[in-house]
Amino acid sequence: MPVRFTLEKRTNKQGECPIRISWSFCGQRYQTTLRISVKETDWDEENRMVRAEAHNHNGQSADEINLFIKRVELVVSSIEQHFHGNEKELTKEMMKLAVSDALSEDIARPEDILRRDIEGLEPQPELVTEYYEGPDNQYYKLICDAKSKFNSDRFKILQELFGRRDRIIVPENYFKPFRETGNMYSTTKYTKIDYKKVFGV
Repeated sequence: MPVRFTLEKRTNKQGECPIRISWSFCGQRYQTTLRISVKETDWDEENRMVRAEAHNHNGQSADEINLFIKRVELVVSSIEQHFHGNEKELTKEMMKLAVSDALSEDIARPEDILRRDIEGLEPQPELVTEYYEGPDNQYYKLICDAKSKFNSDRFKILQELFGRRDRIIVPENYFKPFRETGNMYSTTKYTKIDYKKVFGV
């Protein structure tokens, strides 16, 4: 498996063992702890998760810890798909950044790790974590804001989160309410949403 979760052998003063993540991808390997610990008897080594009904000294339940593990797995999978799909090398430093984002309860953004120029557009320097639901009911992640090199037009560059993970360039006015012909109500083509809705966490 490219990513594994194991217990360290050492115990802390609460008698618990830290959970360690080890990530291997294309010859690179990075490992660190999740900053979560559990008793050795509460760890299911075969399934790499905490046994049901267990709690650690911080009061974190098995469900909470296992959900966090699954979310980190999702981040790792997203990063791997991005770099594999774009045939780019994922270095150890990039892996460290991705895991750091995940552990800080953010969603790691491969586009922040590896910037790509898009013909005719200039990516803007400040990026934020934003997610949108499109008119096709698909979820998208903001890669960056951009502006035309030839006029004052502005855009947002999005990437589909699931499925083909295509990149799309969307005019800025698609993110603002507007009224379609024949409709008395305003609508917005791309609506900003919380990542918890996207990932179900």
